[in-house]
Amino acid sequence: MSDNIENKESGEVQSVAANMFWSVVERFTSQILSAIVSIILARLLLPEDYASVALVTVFVNLAGVVVSSSFSSALIYDKEQSVERYSTAFYAVLMLTGSLYLILYMLAPSLAVYYNDASVSSIMRVMSFLFVLQGVYSILYAYVSKNMLFKKTYKATFFGSITGAVVAITLALNGHGIWALVFLPMIETTISSIILWRSIKFRLVLKFDVKYVKFMTKYCIKFVMVDLLNSFYSSINSLIVAKKYSKADLAFYTKAYNLPQMLLGSVNTAVSKVLFPVFSESKEHVEIIKEKLRKGIQLSNFVLMPLMFGLMMVSESAVVILFTENWIGMVPYLRIMCLVWLFQPVQICVIQGFKAVGKGNEFFRLELIKKILSIAILIALLFLVPDPTIVAWATFISQVLSCVFNMPYLKKIFNYSFREQLADFLKPLALCLGMAVFVSLAGKLVGNLLVRLIIQIIVGIAAYTGISVLTKDSSFRFIYDIIRSRKTAHDK
Repeated sequence: MSDNIENKESGEVQSVAANMFWSVVERFTSQILSAIVSIILARLLLPEDYASVALVTVFVNLAGVVVSSSFSSALIYDKEQSVERYSTAFYAVLMLTGSLYLILYMLAPSLAVYYNDASVSSIMRVMSFLFVLQGVYSILYAYVSKNMLFKKTYKATFFGSITGAVVAITLALNGHGIWALVFLPMIETTISSIILWRSIKFRLVLKFDVKYVKFMTKYCIKFVMVDLLNSFYSSINSLIVAKKYSKADLAFYTKAYNLPQMLLGSVNTAVSKVLFPVFSESKEHVEIIKEKLRKGIQLSNFVLMPLMFGLMMVSESAVVILFTENWIGMVPYLRIMCLVWLFQPVQICVIQGFKAVGKGNEFFRLELIKKILSIAILIALLFLVPDPTIVAWATFISQVLSCVFNMPYLKKIFNYSFREQLADFLKPLALCLGMAVFVSLAGKLVGNLLVRLIIQIIVGIAAYTGISVLTKDSSFRFIYDIIRSRKTAHDK
């Protein structure tokens, strides 16, 4: 009997690891291709050219939060599955996104006048259709997540990214760089949705269950409001930069936020998509979720923290090499944003934990308090400091406060003690500080930017691995054992 239990648990661990692997691969593939296109476009356009698209993206992302956080989460949370329920969610998302699209379509001319940029109107009317496409994809991905079919998404994402990249680069080379930025995500999402739909053989029926819509709304409303709060706070930052400072500052701020996201955001998204359904399966057993939550935080911090520290240490070389001297003004923003994203792995894992146990009310109250305080700090800093980078520093302070406010709730709900929380954050932080010393010293040995960057990357990887081995870090050992066991199984 015990052997059967052990085999079942081992199978579950392997399944989670395999699905997380494919989820990470899928996101990395998409992000790498997007990064290549982004670099090409950045070299073809000036920072000011990005400003209009960046401004529209703020509003589109704000509305898109409702899509990404709504009915798909409820479908994953719900233990029962049926064609009727997926069909109901699909039609509900279409109605929701269609309504949001019409609102932004009508607001576009007014926003163009307010920001004194005529191009905003046409860009917004086209780009806003993106979250209608994302709504369709969210339901398909809910099915994938619920059934742990993450391997199916790789093909869809790969061909979507390739198609989007080809179209975007073609537009850019023909002098339509701004529209390349607009159409890239739309084409990616459309192609990915078509391929994924066929791959999973997704079916719909003409069924709309009002009661199930009420269930989904009741479950997800608090989490939607939380994500709206977070997006609204981020949007305020960008909108303040757009109105108070120059177009170049908006481009620098936006690009500095997006560059770490290329490294960290893809993994965070992949991890969250796997962790939520895994946590949800154990929602009646808080102790089990606590152990899974803690392991998720430990591994995320161990893998993702050094990426942010490394990018912060090589920021100037990386910006000049990737985007040319025209973008050197984004370096101060980038260094601050690396600190901001340093805390993101913990935030992602915590959100999935709250969702899994259905603590929407507590989570919403917590986020409301944090965002009110963050906005107050932002306003105060704007009056005290005229430098535009103060908006980025306000974002960093908000992240630190968010983690501090999370701590007592994690202790109360998951019995995740303060000592454990601090240890899980400070241990990888100490490893990163040690790595940073070696990377900094390596940077002083070479003058050529490209050679310096390559040497610093190599030294950083070697130093972080070496320090992890010397300190016998548990996360390093865990990852090493998984890789070795998979290699052994493959050899057999």
